[in-house]
Amino acid sequence: MAVTRSAPRILLALVGLALVVATAAVDLPRASSREFWGDSATYYAMAWSLARDHDLTYAPQDLARVRVEYPGGPQGLFVKRASGGLAFDRTTGFPWLRRVRPEEGRLYYAKAFAYPLLAAPFVALLGSRGLLLVNGVLMASALMLAYAILRRRGFAAWPASLVAMALLLLTVAPVYLFWPGPETLGLALATAGLWAWWAGRPLLSAVLFGVAGYLKPPNLLLAAPLGLDPLLPSSGAALRLPSWRAAWETLRRGIVMVGVAAALYGANALVTGELNYQGGERKTFYGRFPYDEKGTTFDNAGSWMTTNQLGPLVAGTDDAAVDTRTGPARRRAELLETFAWNLGYFWVGRFGGALAYFLPAVVAALLFLLPGSRDRGGWLALAAIVVSWLAYLRIIPDNWYGGGGTVGNRYFLSLLPAFLFLVPRRRWWLVPAGGVLGVAVFLAPILAAPVHHSLRPGAHATRAAFRVLPPELTMLNDLSVFTESWRKKRPYGFVGNPQRGADPDAFFLYFLDDGTWGKEEWAGHPGFWLRGSGPAQIVVRAFDLAPVEQVVLRVVGGPAGDVVDAGLGWHGERVRLGPGEVREIVLPAGHGVPYYDTYLFVLRLRSGRGGPLPDRRLAGAFVEPRLVVGTRTVAAR
Repeated sequence: MAVTRSAPRILLALVGLALVVATAAVDLPRASSREFWGDSATYYAMAWSLARDHDLTYAPQDLARVRVEYPGGPQGLFVKRASGGLAFDRTTGFPWLRRVRPEEGRLYYAKAFAYPLLAAPFVALLGSRGLLLVNGVLMASALMLAYAILRRRGFAAWPASLVAMALLLLTVAPVYLFWPGPETLGLALATAGLWAWWAGRPLLSAVLFGVAGYLKPPNLLLAAPLGLDPLLPSSGAALRLPSWRAAWETLRRGIVMVGVAAALYGANALVTGELNYQGGERKTFYGRFPYDEKGTTFDNAGSWMTTNQLGPLVAGTDDAAVDTRTGPARRRAELLETFAWNLGYFWVGRFGGALAYFLPAVVAALLFLLPGSRDRGGWLALAAIVVSWLAYLRIIPDNWYGGGGTVGNRYFLSLLPAFLFLVPRRRWWLVPAGGVLGVAVFLAPILAAPVHHSLRPGAHATRAAFRVLPPELTMLNDLSVFTESWRKKRPYGFVGNPQRGADPDAFFLYFLDDGTWGKEEWAGHPGFWLRGSGPAQIVVRAFDLAPVEQVVLRVVGGPAGDVVDAGLGWHGERVRLGPGEVREIVLPAGHGVPYYDTYLFVLRLRSGRGGPLPDRRLAGAFVEPRLVVGTRTVAAR
């Protein structure tokens, strides 16, 4: 009987052990064909620098060290040039520290140091395997803490273990076990912070949320239950104004949390001279790196990636802050419309929506909102989720899911633990059932090959299950499918240069799936071939210079002719074509989704049959697009 009662804990322990062993067993450089993805190059180099040099300075030996396992270098490296920090110097006498002078041009890694600092001892002992081993330990710890939270909420042992595993493991979260980065650390800190709050250890909770806030400032909002709890009456009590003791308790918790986050930012300032690891003179490097054999320097390579402000720059308000490092300001009306679109994309989007990547969490939220008994902890957790959701959309409206190299919404991992409080005790089984369904419909290929899908983060979204979900047009340039350059921003017409703006009828195409081979020229016409007998979705990006009235498609039948269905918004048309036959399809454009002073339209196409081209591709029809702007039609050149 005792063994039976202990079975759920034994199962969780075995699963946790399996996570640790699985992550420690991975030779990541070999498994990834010695390629980096996302921000992994920076965290990898930071952990090695801390393990070997005990600093966060990027120096020639760091580049040489990376190339031992990754000959192509640290692709996607983030570094910044700064001064004013402290540096070790034996010549200065005790305490052997001096200030870094501006003329030294010292380079520092430009990411939060918490994760590489935690991983550094493991890296020193085990090499690169230590990076993933830390992730395994963190996920195993989060799993046990999630179980403890549910048990404290009154769940029986088996339901608690199954719900914990569903929320943390039957989502996209296990993919991030194989990312040398802070995503799993953020999840573990949020879980531990909520556990400490629910277990009556508020100051420990405040410390943990402070560290999480240093990793990513919006994580501080997850501490909403910690701060609101003293101010609200206990269950069943009458509403009344909080007492001064309650207000002081909330203030005390806030002081500890903010103090911990500030201390970590202060440590960043001591080391690099700047509080903000994302601000100042910050760049990302691909192909060429400072101190390489080509004589590359910080000044003659890299792209600016500076974030000095909270939220996007607004035209008419922040114009003085715009420079080559920040990118353009955006119109207020455009930002408002973007926010409205993102409210839905966050939950049902193709590349980052919670529905596809975190279905157990969505099920838990829906169950909580249905009529039934709901507890105080659930309402507080829901407040944290809602505030975090809105904050991400407000602060980073065009990158709220974590950047072009991500799989699903990597920022959502930190929100996952809050959903533990939304699961109802009577209908708990629907959450694991949702997890099984989510894996079966969406995630099975990703979880089966996490490293492959991390290297090709958009490949999964070309599958039929994902194509029914809307692409997040508000993040167009950063959608993961566009890490393949042939798909992205293919120009038609004169799209502009510094001396002359774009023509009103010029546009870009973005190829969202594998229904085409991208832009090419055939018989002297620019366009694209449809793959035979399959669907395709293409985003048309038109300039905001004249109103787009229509999208016109010149369609030419392929080797076997074709039946082509075309749609834009609510409008659609079908044409039948013999081999070489030319037809024209005219589709009303509608309003479009605003994006950096352009407008986006999703063009839906389907080929009914195909035949072999001379190069053996199975093709349907050739499509040449053009726009009608204002009152005139101008062919794409």
